[in-house]
Amino acid sequence: MTRGSLDRCLRTPAARLAIGLSVFFCGLISATRAAESADATLVSVETSRSNAKYFESEVRPLLIRRCYECHSESESEGGLRLDVATTITQGGDSGVAVIPGDADASLLMAAIRYDGLEMPPDEPLTESETEILRRWIDRGAYWPESFGHAGDDSDSDSDAQDYWAAEPVRTVPPIGMVPTGDFPAAAGMIDRYIDDALATAGLSRAPRSDPRTLLRRLFYDVTGMPPGQSDIDDFLADDSPDAYARTVDRLLADPRHGERIGRFWLDLVRFSESDGYRQDAFRASAHRYRDWVVNAWNTAMPYDEFVTMQIAGDEVDPNSEEALTAAGFLRQGIYEYNQRDAEGQWEVIVDELTDVTADVFLATGLACAKCHDHKFDPIPRSDYFHFRSVFEPLIFRDITNPKISDTADARNRTKIESLVAELATIDSEALEKAGRAAAELFPDEVLAMYDKPADQRNSYESQIAHLVHLQVLDRQARDSEIEKTIGKEATARRREIIAELKQLGYSPRPSRRVMTVADASGDIRPTRLPGRHSGRSFAPEVPEIYGGMPLDVAPPPSDPTSTGRRLALARWMTSPENPVTARVIANRIWQHYFGRGIVASPNDFGALGTPPTHPELLDYLADRLQRTGWDLKRLQREILLSETYRQSAHHPRRADGQRIDAMNRLLWRRSVRRLDAEQYRDTLLAVMDQVNHQIGGPSPSGAPPRRTIYLQRKRNTGDEMLQLMDAPTGIVGTARRDVTITATQSLMMINNDRLIHVSEKFADRVQADLRRDGIHRDSGDWAEQFVRHAALILTCQPMSDDDVELLSPLIQAGDDGCRDVCHVLLNANAFLFVE
Repeated sequence: MTRGSLDRCLRTPAARLAIGLSVFFCGLISATRAAESADATLVSVETSRSNAKYFESEVRPLLIRRCYECHSESESEGGLRLDVATTITQGGDSGVAVIPGDADASLLMAAIRYDGLEMPPDEPLTESETEILRRWIDRGAYWPESFGHAGDDSDSDSDAQDYWAAEPVRTVPPIGMVPTGDFPAAAGMIDRYIDDALATAGLSRAPRSDPRTLLRRLFYDVTGMPPGQSDIDDFLADDSPDAYARTVDRLLADPRHGERIGRFWLDLVRFSESDGYRQDAFRASAHRYRDWVVNAWNTAMPYDEFVTMQIAGDEVDPNSEEALTAAGFLRQGIYEYNQRDAEGQWEVIVDELTDVTADVFLATGLACAKCHDHKFDPIPRSDYFHFRSVFEPLIFRDITNPKISDTADARNRTKIESLVAELATIDSEALEKAGRAAAELFPDEVLAMYDKPADQRNSYESQIAHLVHLQVLDRQARDSEIEKTIGKEATARRREIIAELKQLGYSPRPSRRVMTVADASGDIRPTRLPGRHSGRSFAPEVPEIYGGMPLDVAPPPSDPTSTGRRLALARWMTSPENPVTARVIANRIWQHYFGRGIVASPNDFGALGTPPTHPELLDYLADRLQRTGWDLKRLQREILLSETYRQSAHHPRRADGQRIDAMNRLLWRRSVRRLDAEQYRDTLLAVMDQVNHQIGGPSPSGAPPRRTIYLQRKRNTGDEMLQLMDAPTGIVGTARRDVTITATQSLMMINNDRLIHVSEKFADRVQADLRRDGIHRDSGDWAEQFVRHAALILTCQPMSDDDVELLSPLIQAGDDGCRDVCHVLLNANAFLFVE
């Protein structure tokens, strides 16, 4: 933004009010929120983690990520290694690197601050990364003796039996788990586990939220949309004991629920509607997988089926388009269509499938064992390749729309067949030439696989040949490639034929309808370590921490041509013997409703992750999920009906809570959460009364009034507003979104043309509502009623008299004043945050 545009935006009445009223709505959102937000950015390592845990979770990953490339066993620039404790204190050519207990005097700190030396040379550490190393050094530069060296490929010293996520799920609550015995008779098990941990820490839960606050929270969490005025009125008027429970059931059955909770799954699987990398081509059929996910949540598909269909839908039912669409989970990664290094690209694709599948369903860091045994978890390198071998025969498969329209009659079909035959005669030589030109751009060894007869290829050769074939098809689809070969006369006739075929309902190039997968034909190439063509091979097996047994692989009866490897993996993942799958999804559901999981690292249940705050509760939820037939809606209902979910963000003993548990890990109060990108944009549509509630279908471009989940999501050219509000790009899976509060967000909300437009339409909607209720501009309380009604729409709470008095004078400016009032309210914390 230029200085001039900044000056202009700051001269607007709305901007002056938004800046001057920085403590606006104090009666609705306590002024202590700012202090709590600041607390949330700091982790009290001294009170919550031992030196060892801090080193393993913060320091060592930072050294590996930012330092080992130049300062480890393989590369020790300047004579300095940062992978061995003794060499850190001895230092390198420039002297002692670390003085334990004195960060300011340590050469390492000077180097990362670019004071004399500059490390890392390509990009300085962030402030938070610098603070991690400073804190570590000041606390003595702890280095665990059992990990004296982090650069070899030796087995991890961890014991698989100490890997908590691999332990069997406990099915019986511990006896005597409630020491105080002062729970209400109807208290649910969730509350008992939470209250037991709070009592042990000397704390108790906050009282229940007021009805308006609770209803707003429930609507946003379950549907992603705010409640309407009728929703509020009906809820407040219903004094029956089960009023809240019936509202929960109604919202879980609302189609908007699938749209809301389906978004978190799309984040996980890095859903996008473009290929990524530089070209970033649009995937016109990608929306079908998105719609399948939304529908699966809305129809309460059991989670074991939800998992199985995505990993092996094509093996479950190869004739079902729904099953093939579900298997599109395996097509969500980045693919660069014009990549000439077909072999290298395929390795990246399969590696990413391995990593993402382990992360999403097992929260197990297999990716860390690709190059060597996992340094912190009991995961040997062999586990990575056993798991990877499940995807060894995988190949892309596209289902296309029919070339001839269903409405074409018999006479037209005869005409179409005649024209198609003529077109093929014209194009044949040019197509062959264009296809060959595309194929010959590949390396010789790749071209040899492509030229090999299909029935003589093994699975790997079929995969690589398919990548070549995709580029051949792309080259052959270019009219310019054909026309420059066939001459002017043939080109003219060709264009006539294509125009006539289109009129008859025929598409010479059928569009892709479903992106899915299959298993390649031919002998399956053995899975070996990278670069090796002989020696040890790896067959599909369960990771050692979960038993290490071979997967029960057999061609499925529904498709004997498939290997059954992925179906075997899915069946093991959802079997009663597997303790981790249910824990992982139960933790993700908990995170969805509380902002933080029982395990705060939802994709990593290992040593580098965070241990569960309430392990017995996590097991209770996982056990309940399995015992109820993997019913995720029932699990959500139990969470939403708990007193823990319904408690207030305000606590009468807040000072005690902040002193004992500043991060609110024990849930002694409700944590305030900012609207995420989809909630924010969808609410803007709602306040204008312009939401198009159409479910599913192709994704429109631009900014139409569809719910945000249905907008086009491209990896490299995302919506500016959504990106500023921390929406993920889809380049990598996102298990937990960042939540930032930045100046650019504020400037966007104040100065963006879209927000000005929303403010105008919001003001029009408020005036229409008031006119409907018989309140007009000539009414004596018009200004007051306008301000109160606008605030009620956004916050569900009545505005205080002081705040009404502060804003009402703006209304005297007419329509501009009404717009400015709405603009200010759209920038208020009471709107942007949900208690």
